[in-house]
Amino acid sequence: MKDYIISFRNNQKYALIEYTKVDKFDYYYEGVIIESHFPEEITFLIAECNGIINEMALSLLDEIEEKLYSYHIGLKENGSLIFDIEIIDGNKISFFTKYPSSQGYLDKYPNS
Repeated sequence: MKDYIISFRNNQKYALIEYTKVDKFDYYYEGVIIESHFPEEITFLIAECNGIINEMALSLLDEIEEKLYSYHIGLKENGSLIFDIEIIDGNKISFFTKYPSSQGYLDKYPNS
């Protein structure tokens, strides 16, 4: 499937992607970035989230996630928000369409 990643907050297009559902986890997708227009702030926040998770410094995660998810990033045509975004090698992307939490999968970030 092709879709645009946008900010529902300001209706700005960040990327055109082609993606597919992966059965590794519920609500999990992987794809390729065809066109990227991510603002520097967004790519920084995505990289920070991934770095915090990789370093297992989870106490720092809430503040960064709150900033990132305040943009209400999602798929334009699909209409869903996306979470736990990871950009690999500049052109590969993975994400969830529901927020993975200890209470299960949520439709939105808990602090929003």
